[in-house]
Amino acid sequence: RQIALVAEGAWGCPRVSEAMSAAQEASALSGRHAESVRPWLDLVDNLRAQGVHEDLAIPQIAVMGDQSSGKSSVLEALSGVAFPRGTGLTTRCPIHLLMKTSPPGTAWQATASVVRQSGAMSSLQPRTVHKPELLTELLVQLTDKLTTGDAQGFSQDAISLTVTSPDVPDLTLIDLPGIVRTATSGQDGAVLRQVNGTINSFLEQERTIILAVLPANQDLATIEILERAQRVDPDGERTIGVVTKPDLVDPGAEGEVVDVLTNKRKPLKLGYVMVRNRSQAEANMRPDEARRMEKDFFAKHPVFRGLPSKLVSSTTLTQRLMDLLVTRIKSVLPVMKFELQEMQGEVNRELRQLGREAPTAPMQRMNALMKLIGEYASLLRKAVRGDYRDDLLAAEPRLRLRTLLDGAFRNLSSRVQSTQPDFESPDFNVTLEFELRGLKGRELPGLINSYFFYSFMVTKIEDWRAPVDTLKNEVFDLILAVSTSIFTLLCPQYPEIGKLVSMVVQGWAERHMVAVERRIDEAFKQEADPFVSNDDLGIEIIRVRGERFDKAIERAMKLASTDAGDGTIKDMDKLEARILDKLGFWYMANHGVSSASLIEDMLTVLMAYWALSSKRLTENTCMSFEAHVLQRLSEDIESELLTAVQTQPEDVVKELFNEPKHMVERRTLLKTKKARFDSAMDSITRLAPDLVAISKRNKPSRKAQPPPEVPASPASPSARAGTALVSGQPVASAGGSQASTGAGDPRAQDLQEQPQTTIPHDGKDDAVAVFSFSGKNGDSNGYIYWLGTEGKTKKYSNPHEQRRIRLTSSGMEVGAESAVLDRKRAEVVVGAGPDVWLCLDFGRSRLMSPTSYTLCHGSPRPGCDLLKWTVEGFDPQANAWVDLTVVGGPALFLQSPHGVGTWPVDSKGRRFRYFRVVSTGANERGDNALPICAMEVYGRVYKAPGAGGL
Repeated sequence: RQIALVAEGAWGCPRVSEAMSAAQEASALSGRHAESVRPWLDLVDNLRAQGVHEDLAIPQIAVMGDQSSGKSSVLEALSGVAFPRGTGLTTRCPIHLLMKTSPPGTAWQATASVVRQSGAMSSLQPRTVHKPELLTELLVQLTDKLTTGDAQGFSQDAISLTVTSPDVPDLTLIDLPGIVRTATSGQDGAVLRQVNGTINSFLEQERTIILAVLPANQDLATIEILERAQRVDPDGERTIGVVTKPDLVDPGAEGEVVDVLTNKRKPLKLGYVMVRNRSQAEANMRPDEARRMEKDFFAKHPVFRGLPSKLVSSTTLTQRLMDLLVTRIKSVLPVMKFELQEMQGEVNRELRQLGREAPTAPMQRMNALMKLIGEYASLLRKAVRGDYRDDLLAAEPRLRLRTLLDGAFRNLSSRVQSTQPDFESPDFNVTLEFELRGLKGRELPGLINSYFFYSFMVTKIEDWRAPVDTLKNEVFDLILAVSTSIFTLLCPQYPEIGKLVSMVVQGWAERHMVAVERRIDEAFKQEADPFVSNDDLGIEIIRVRGERFDKAIERAMKLASTDAGDGTIKDMDKLEARILDKLGFWYMANHGVSSASLIEDMLTVLMAYWALSSKRLTENTCMSFEAHVLQRLSEDIESELLTAVQTQPEDVVKELFNEPKHMVERRTLLKTKKARFDSAMDSITRLAPDLVAISKRNKPSRKAQPPPEVPASPASPSARAGTALVSGQPVASAGGSQASTGAGDPRAQDLQEQPQTTIPHDGKDDAVAVFSFSGKNGDSNGYIYWLGTEGKTKKYSNPHEQRRIRLTSSGMEVGAESAVLDRKRAEVVVGAGPDVWLCLDFGRSRLMSPTSYTLCHGSPRPGCDLLKWTVEGFDPQANAWVDLTVVGGPALFLQSPHGVGTWPVDSKGRRFRYFRVVSTGANERGDNALPICAMEVYGRVYKAPGAGGL
């Protein structure tokens, strides 16, 4: 029946044996690749159909070359479809050719549709035809419509062709216009830029295989497409050459063609394949006849018949392209999955930022409004208290009201201190003496003039008004900014509710600032009438006198040394006498009954009281804000908001939920993207359920080597090699020498060859121990704690120092790696640099499938919050670090000083020997250092394959 169908085809009656041979060849090719090729190509086709290519580069083969280089002939040989031919710009838009092998005996079918570059729906409906010659006509019609009938025009919209037949391979190609160097007569110069821009856009996509079409009757080594390909693919990882028109090679020039094909000249890593396709005169030749003609040509050619079969024929090219595309898909799919997960996370984050859609029913609106106010008040309360564990507060430092206010309070202290008189200045002493003389009364010699003291402090206390007023404005602005920003970020889609919140907060703050001002005025009045009720002033006077006496000793020592003439003292008795003489003179001058002594005593009291009073007023001011503003802020705002909304009529409440048009449109777009990404992830998971996503930055180089091994260490006293690990028993010592610090890969610190240490989970729960997080940071349920206590049987001792586990880093800035396992708050920082990490090595005999981990911030000072990091496990099979961060999980934020947090890990049941924390961006102080002083890890522990004992 197949023979009869072919005999009645459009190309005339073939010989039966040739038809059977062609069918058998196609069937054999299809059979070899049906299982190994089709699922991978279907995956990419599905991703493209889902629109993922708009956001993510996907593997593809793009056919490129000069005009009239034979591109159309190559596509004809692969698909059996006669593409438009001619000179000049015959391919006037990109053409996506999807070929799918159907079961033997099924009819040939093709569907053509238009794909807009903008992603918008095309008004041209898909059309299906059942004969190749009809598809050729349809292709011409669609091209004319896209280019508005301009034979010299070009469209960046694409035509998508899907050809289904038993005689086509499972393959997807993109046919691009030929390279245009100069605009022809009557052709718009913009066409040249559009065509070359389109070609370059495909060239630059690192997941695109470049199928460079090269006519054999030209100098192959100088053809432009090879030069362009080399610029974007210098290593030749994704460029394959196809040599066409071998029948047009001049006699004697075949040797140059052979040199190129055999990679002796202009070599390509993927090499070349030469094909002999139908000429213009042979355009009506059947595909099977064309294959036979090509086979006869190479078999009879005096030069080319000596070439290996892997270098010639369209059949070889078909198989090479299928293999290359599938290999490319498999190699980039882990990174594609990672990028897809990143885009999923980004879309989900943006959707969360846009917030929920507005309710429609009146009761739903009021309930939503009440819930919204409660959530807002809770966040505001946490911001005031300094509890930043909520994702929103953790991600936005500008919302941390307590931190910002503490900084403002510290600034008040600094500004007040800046008003301190220069008590040590000679000019101040002169002024002080002048003022004392001017206010001298009937006081007896040696007594301080208290009137001068009071008048002096009254004038100096007023210097503090400006700093306090500045603080008042700062606190008001911070409360208003943070309060409104919290709601804006919580519900950006409801600006009208945001305006209401801003109005309520501003009114509340203005009222309460009046109360604070009254309390501050009272504090100033109290300080204007100097008074102390305890020994603080006396203690401060003693401190000041001690400091001044120390300075007097220093001056006496210098003067005594100067009196020696040559600067040296040989007689200690004379030195002592000179020092005592100088100190005696200083004491009599400053502590007698002279005016100088009165100045010294007054200076001492002024310095002591100024320090005491300025500190007291600063603290009273800050406490006034704390008591009258901060402690009441969230509760009062919540109460006023609830009162405000409950009194509003229904139509006003409805208006509060009006969303801006651009946000509605943005949410719709994001939901479409989310559906697209979710569908794409489902497609990948169905094909490769165990595929591990790998970050591009951690993708191994071609020359990457497997990790070396840590030498084994003696077992711990409480565990013997070969002992089974059961609950309540300690883990035997991990192999490992003392860690050394150095940049580069943490595994590079090892010394010997290791067995395979990371294996897929086989479904059997053969874990030898399980460590589960209790929900409380710093618990005693972690693996490191268990090692350090030898199974909770002894007091904790650093397991790194006991060689039960190993910790390495990219280079320490403060402290040592071992300090991270001391379980103490200390200053420990992995230094900033191009590659910053902290890595645990569980030992060659053990693997862990982590489920969560705990970190303690390693800085004792604020202002160094850890904001960007990830956790990874090393996969030796892929020779790459695998990102274990839970997509869409809790926000990564670790507060300084010495904040503690625990986060889940997505290991997907995989087991790792190496587990590391990697800095992925700047922390709050602006560099990418890792301040970590403590670490714990939870999960399931397994015995490594091939290991003896634990």
